[in-house]
Amino acid sequence: MRKHTFENPNAQFGDGISHPKKNAKTRLYKLSVQEGACQPMTVQLKAESQRFALRYAKARWPDALIQVIK
Repeated sequence: MRKHTFENPNAQFGDGISHPKKNAKTRLYKLSVQEGACQPMTVQLKAESQRFALRYAKARWPDALIQVIK
């Protein structure tokens, strides 16, 4: 069962899918996530690299436009 009703039914969650595996060496990455006509939100995700940060964000918000903020 999902925690929130507003979550995308296509979203995937779990270790290595939407967040890093336990004890992985990570950094904090800032991302801009924009779903549909909504205003973009800024999120911070822990990830092993920028590529993994984008992968984790795409798993959480599959239909969103996602960009890394430098």
